[in-house]
Amino acid sequence: MRRLAVAALLIAAVPAVARALDVPVSGYRLTLRARGTPGDVRGRSLKLVVKDPSLVAPLPDPRLGARLLVNAGAGAGQCQVHLFLDPLYWRALPSGGYRYAPKGLGGIRRIDLRPGLLRISAHGSVWPCDLSAATQRAPVSVVVRAADVRYCAAFGGTVTRNAAGRFAARDAAAPPGCPDADITVADLNILHGIFCPSDTQACRLAERVDLLYRWIAAAGCPDVVTLQEISTRAANEVIGHASTCPFTYQVGFMSLFGVDDAIVLSRYPIATFETHLLYKDFRHVAHARIDHPSGALDVFTTHLASGSDGAGAPCDTDCPTECVAAGATTVRECQGVQVGDYVAATHDVVTPAVVTGDFNESPGSFAYHQIVDRGWADTYLAAGNPECNAGTGVGCTSGRADEDLSELESPASNETERIDYAFLIPPLPAAFCAGIIEPNGDGDGDGTATRIFADDPNPFAPTCGALPDPICWPSDHEGVQVDLNCG
Repeated sequence: MRRLAVAALLIAAVPAVARALDVPVSGYRLTLRARGTPGDVRGRSLKLVVKDPSLVAPLPDPRLGARLLVNAGAGAGQCQVHLFLDPLYWRALPSGGYRYAPKGLGGIRRIDLRPGLLRISAHGSVWPCDLSAATQRAPVSVVVRAADVRYCAAFGGTVTRNAAGRFAARDAAAPPGCPDADITVADLNILHGIFCPSDTQACRLAERVDLLYRWIAAAGCPDVVTLQEISTRAANEVIGHASTCPFTYQVGFMSLFGVDDAIVLSRYPIATFETHLLYKDFRHVAHARIDHPSGALDVFTTHLASGSDGAGAPCDTDCPTECVAAGATTVRECQGVQVGDYVAATHDVVTPAVVTGDFNESPGSFAYHQIVDRGWADTYLAAGNPECNAGTGVGCTSGRADEDLSELESPASNETERIDYAFLIPPLPAAFCAGIIEPNGDGDGDGTATRIFADDPNPFAPTCGALPDPICWPSDHEGVQVDLNCG
């Protein structure tokens, strides 16, 4: 009951997200500069000019709220700027526009928002872009939100310079639309099937992956899909289906053991991908930094130890100091501590982040609290969904048999506990994306809701079951999906 009460408070504390009116605009000129070494703050600057009749009077009043996003990629040394534009430094102009003169706050020297014109100049030691990457990602996206209007430019056009220390572009046509900055994620432990009878082909793995992608498409093709229990065979199947959606998913994957690895699928480019081993050097957490329209998006996914690899064994004489300090007494508890510590140390950008996976622990457990006690939300509960009911299977994600086909070919749920999660690390105040968890349902109609994922017996066939019928479930688990609104 306490957990449900916390979820209700989370929903009550979150304001409704006002959807912005999007106005794509053509870019006249953008220049980004830096000089010296990456640590040298001298000579960093931005000059932007937009001339477009879409900037029509009456203009929205930025004193009601304004933000700036410059996004030239999520890689190291690529320009990424999120700024809250303080209403105290805006003033109305006789021309019907507004001027922002914050005396260098955030590196901004001046912004003019006038009918037909948007001009921004920034320079100084606090302007964050050192441009140390060999190139910036083009087009460079620039979004200014004033009150309930987003003005969006994309500086491709004529790119006259794109090298370390300098980016210059001009005459960029207005983009087809403003970037879809909302963040959608789905997660599932897919079941590698290595313990299934050999004549079942890893418990009909190829069919299960095909069914998984049907669920992905039905969920609106989320921006990111995270999967655990990836064997070498499962990796080949998952990667082979990556073009199922109208786009081809980018794949973040590193084969460590060929048995229980993780995959991150992303609609957008993956700037970096790495894995970090946990206590006992088999379980691990994967980290992808994604070049998302809302900014650099960190996605972490993990699968903590099960009974088969000593989850409940004591954290012994080799127990890491951080686990001892946190009070962990078992292998899995220690791994929970390490996941929380690794995510906290690695997530160093202002944008929201998502931590997904099969924790093999129910809400209220020690490992669960290593995450939520940091202020990171269990998105399923925060959206107002009901806790797992073992009697009906509603809200549960685990419990089906995983060593044969008996329950994968049965339309009964057979799920009895909730151990799979998508946790949200909220953004810092400067972030362009507010990272609001969409309440229960699909209010914005994008096909992705914050709820359990793949939780019905094969809805894409009239019947399901043993061969020759289609299989009922893609896994012994059900997953979770989450929709984060940026506003």
